[in-house]
Amino acid sequence: MRRSARLGASLLLVLSLSSCRHEERAPAPSPSASTLGRDFSALSRERHFLDELARARARHQTQPRLANCAGILKEAADLQLCQTAIGALTEIAGEPAAAPEQSIERLAAGALSLARLSERVRYLSLAELAERPLEGDAGARAAPSASAGTAEVPAAVSHGRKTTRQEPGSGHHEPHGLELRDGPISQLLAVTLRSQRDAIRELGAYLEYGPLPVRRTAFAAVKRLHAEHPKWPLLDHLLQEAALLEADGALKHDLQQLSGSGSPRGERPAQSDATK
Repeated sequence: MRRSARLGASLLLVLSLSSCRHEERAPAPSPSASTLGRDFSALSRERHFLDELARARARHQTQPRLANCAGILKEAADLQLCQTAIGALTEIAGEPAAAPEQSIERLAAGALSLARLSERVRYLSLAELAERPLEGDAGARAAPSASAGTAEVPAAVSHGRKTTRQEPGSGHHEPHGLELRDGPISQLLAVTLRSQRDAIRELGAYLEYGPLPVRRTAFAAVKRLHAEHPKWPLLDHLLQEAALLEADGALKHDLQQLSGSGSPRGERPAQSDATK
């Protein structure tokens, strides 16, 4: 009986020691893959956010400014559009706002004013092109002699029609788009479009890469822009990109709904009545 008791006690001791060794060798729990993914996404988002804001500040210092429109635009309503855009750009390029909400409001107002101005100036540039006579029209001047037929081509004829150019070393000609003369209206349009793209991209930094409360504030601003200016390809593209990047389920759903309510892809925006 005593022998059996001693044997039982020995077995209990062996089992207890084996359990202790097993517990000592058990690995410490590691963070799950989903947790690591969330941490990496947050760090990557913050880095992109800071990079985009730094890029935007650098662009403000180097990009051309909108010229004084008084010598270019004639109608009072057109001048008002231009002055509003100039004021909005001055706000955007000024001292950084104290809070992200202020920056978002500045960018939203600036992007909208630039979109309206660019539509109007594009319309004026096309109207100017349509009214511009081409050199070489019938009755404009005598036809060149056969000996000089291909010796020279009037420079103005190249403006307003399609031309071709040869790529160096390619051995073939590539069709060129419609070439416009670099007049004041064309220059104003180029600067306006570039400024509009920059404003939308900077607004997109807050919508795509900011902290979640900032992204929600930016979404509210973009939603207002979408309501005021529905057919806006740049804004539609921003919404689609933001929806792809968004990690918050509720905000992602809102972005997808708003981007899906925009104009179909490839549809050219109609000019609003305010800019005709």
